[in-house]
Amino acid sequence: MLAAREDSMKPRVFLVLVVTVALAMVISWPFASQATNTQPPPPPPPPPGELGGALQGLTSSQLNFFTIGYGDFNIKWDPIRGLGPVFTQPACFTCHGGGKNVITNCAFNPSSVGCVAGGSSTVLGVRYGKWNPDGSFNYLDGTGTYPEDEGGPVQHSQSVAQFLTLQACSAMVVVAAPTGATESGNTVTLTTTAPHRFQVGQTAQVFQVGVAGYNGNFTILDIPKANMLTYTAGSSGLAASGGGTVDNMPNEIVPADATVVSKLRSTQLYGLGLIDSIPESTITSNQTAQCANKSSTGICGTANMVPDQNGAFHVGRFGQKASVPNLLMFTALAFARELSITNAFFPVPHLPQGQPFPAACQPDADNPEDVDGKDFVQAYQFNEMLGPVAPQPPTSQTMAGQAVFETIGCNICHTESMTTGPNIRLATNLTGGLTAVIAPLSNAPVNLYSDLLLHDLGPKLSGGLPYEPNQQGQATLTMWRTAPLWGLSTRLGLGLLHDNRTTDLNTAIIFHGGEAYKVIQSYKGLNPTDQANLLAFLSSL
Repeated sequence: MLAAREDSMKPRVFLVLVVTVALAMVISWPFASQATNTQPPPPPPPPPGELGGALQGLTSSQLNFFTIGYGDFNIKWDPIRGLGPVFTQPACFTCHGGGKNVITNCAFNPSSVGCVAGGSSTVLGVRYGKWNPDGSFNYLDGTGTYPEDEGGPVQHSQSVAQFLTLQACSAMVVVAAPTGATESGNTVTLTTTAPHRFQVGQTAQVFQVGVAGYNGNFTILDIPKANMLTYTAGSSGLAASGGGTVDNMPNEIVPADATVVSKLRSTQLYGLGLIDSIPESTITSNQTAQCANKSSTGICGTANMVPDQNGAFHVGRFGQKASVPNLLMFTALAFARELSITNAFFPVPHLPQGQPFPAACQPDADNPEDVDGKDFVQAYQFNEMLGPVAPQPPTSQTMAGQAVFETIGCNICHTESMTTGPNIRLATNLTGGLTAVIAPLSNAPVNLYSDLLLHDLGPKLSGGLPYEPNQQGQATLTMWRTAPLWGLSTRLGLGLLHDNRTTDLNTAIIFHGGEAYKVIQSYKGLNPTDQANLLAFLSSL
């Protein structure tokens, strides 16, 4: 499974220590004394086999890999370690089931779901772009036939200016009193000593103006001049003032010329190593069999052939558009796209809104910032060995619901199970190092309830970005990888479909169209008992 991705690996040899969980956590929490995004270490991961725990059956050394990766997954990154200059969230766990403060504050989880790393959340990411005159898609990232760089295709809603230790990054000076900060009604006009780079809709972080009411985080309303900006204050009647600073590394906004804007939920990570270990031939064989019956079912999925980190094309299986073929690359992409930490697979730094930024906003001088891939490889190992969600014990109702699931054809796309390949090993570095065979990933059942193929689900479910990556994928706006249903019981209170638009299973099902038309018509024709049984079965996964 890893043969195609070993050749691209870049030099580093890791010292692997077989240690206790507590010691592994200390090893996994580097640079605490110099970090500007400090926090206490996370609690130990749950035991193997429990929600958020490792696969059962790992050796002690393999479990050590998992635990070190768990620590890496739960780091709150900062500019010293490459974060930014703009980013979506400062840590993996803030989007993937953990919460805002080291997996101890995840009130968004359903009441029945523990506070553990690896799940989904209510956090939504924003993607944007536009159509070119020739019908191709413009990701607004400076590439393609029409290279326009407006910071696309991911909106990074936070900036490192929030780290007040980066004074040269967050020190755009406000003109002294009484002209630097004035108020009319409750609209503030702020004047800086030099032209700023803010845009309407961005957040201005204002500090230390003489009158406290001017300070805080505010959405910019207007840019009257190159060195002015306006915002709405929290109160009126503020005396004229000045002095202080406003950050000069603003967060990104969706540009006005973007014609495609979509919100996407954070994916669940449970069991992804098993999905990574399914042979491509299994996926393509399912596609062939499925398409042979298209005349009767209306269903014919597409194996999304996309390039891996070496440029070789493989079946995409990760991401809601199946745009990434393996978990190592998927993890590296998350570091680059969400944290803006460059690495060997994605070495080009992100320019905020496509514009240059002050050097002081990125104090990490390494190029790439994850120099040898150590950080994302460790997070990848955590992802690979994170166990799937165990379904709830069957009942007479859920077993009856499973029969309905199969009778009306839900399992044509939501394939109940596949099997991993033999002798699965994981990367330990970017120079071809591999673990011993991971027994729980080898010749193992994967009860994912997905065929991992793209299907056109009709205009009601249009969204995301098309043809990723870089015009090389086959997914249109209405095509989606069949969402794996395992772990659905842990997502019900968070949101369903690609954008968390509903928490109601029946509503989510009815939104399906396109290739799913005949199955949905059968669903609509079920009697109340059969429909209730089916929903109970899905809720138990």
